[in-house]
Amino acid sequence: MFLGRKEELSELENLYQIKKSSLIVIYGRRRIGKSSLIHEFCKNKHSYTFEGLEGEKTPAQIKHFCQLLQEQFADPMLHDTKFNSWQAVFAYMTLKISENNKIILFFDEFQWIAAGQSKLVSLIKYFWDNEWKKKNVMLILCGSIASFMINKVIKSKALYGRINLEMNLKGLKSFEVFEMLRRKRSIDETMRYLLTLGNVPKYLEEIDLSKSFEQNIERLCFNSKGVMVREFDRIFYNQFREAKNYLAIIKYIKDKIRSKKDISKNVKIKSGGGLKLYLDNLEMAGFVKSYVPFGHNKNSKLKKYRLSDTYLSFYFEYIEPNIESIIDYDIKGIFQARIKSSMNIWLGFSFERFCLNNANIISRIMGFESQVTGISPYFGRKNEKFQIDLIYTRSDKVITICEIKFQMGEIGTKVIPEIERKCKLIKIPKGFTIEKALISRFGPCNSLRDADYFHHYVSVDDMFDENW
Repeated sequence: MFLGRKEELSELENLYQIKKSSLIVIYGRRRIGKSSLIHEFCKNKHSYTFEGLEGEKTPAQIKHFCQLLQEQFADPMLHDTKFNSWQAVFAYMTLKISENNKIILFFDEFQWIAAGQSKLVSLIKYFWDNEWKKKNVMLILCGSIASFMINKVIKSKALYGRINLEMNLKGLKSFEVFEMLRRKRSIDETMRYLLTLGNVPKYLEEIDLSKSFEQNIERLCFNSKGVMVREFDRIFYNQFREAKNYLAIIKYIKDKIRSKKDISKNVKIKSGGGLKLYLDNLEMAGFVKSYVPFGHNKNSKLKKYRLSDTYLSFYFEYIEPNIESIIDYDIKGIFQARIKSSMNIWLGFSFERFCLNNANIISRIMGFESQVTGISPYFGRKNEKFQIDLIYTRSDKVITICEIKFQMGEIGTKVIPEIERKCKLIKIPKGFTIEKALISRFGPCNSLRDADYFHHYVSVDDMFDENW
């Protein structure tokens, strides 16, 4: 059963209904549901799907593409025809495309079809300009290697000005995850899955709804046959050619925020173009996020980097240190014996990351999304931890300072002195007003509400409201 993605389906449908051709580029990490989205969109429409083969060169890609042509075009002549070039393949397709009806051409895992090269993009540009654009075609280029899709497709000179829609497909929204679990587990338990596995549909499909959070995590992550045990290898090594350098960076920033200078010194890569390229590719892949401290522009030398992918964070914290016990010795009960006691503290840090990754939704809940001009945590030059979890700078001359808590139970008045101390850390520009917000698991207790200290309260329940 397909759930969610209403906004994405609406965007695609709007383009489909227009009586002219359109070119769409979709990218996002593996397992995020790109193919499922397009297959859902293509239901009851005239469409053809072609998927690339991982790691194969151009001749193998053409051969596989032609096999899919035979299956979908049902043309007997194709059995006796061999195409030796993409030019010949696309020329044949052009002859078969009718001008009367809208046709969807879906090229899935496009970076593999192109064999990692930009030559195919230039050829597509030629056929688009001279043939397909005139024939009411909806061409969808979809890929899981973000660096290729952005640099070689979206930013290519060949397709400049021709792309009608760019879509960076993210994970499911919180309420969509709740619906995916069919409301059989509580909101709080659903949030723990989000803080451990992330909002990746493929991971969430593995949850057994008849079992608790602890039972599922034990089964999926700490069992020799658990699907999440080897998932890191599957999503990481196919993404990067020089995986060793990327892995060194990831491991260095896995539990602390680091500057480019510190990363360069530790992994022994010059902080110039080489390291920047690695960091940019990690960001495009959705594994890493950069933060500029409050009051600085995006090119600030104080920019720092942090692991942003939820599953990777959990993997490095708990799965990798126990990988020998899990795979080689098949030891049972690792989660209960080694992990559970430290999990609450880690979930608190993961909740901070979740809030930073969903800062736009949180601002919408608090009612000032359209006024936001800047989002960042606050940290000084030498700080390896955020001193203030989240700060919004707003066009209406307001600075909203957020405290993030993931503790059991409602938050009491003891939080007030803590926030007061943090507010003194930052210099507020003249003419600005400070607002204070509390983002927490279960919200404030009555005494904190009565104190009338915070301007905004956001609880986990609020984040699961589909109106946001």
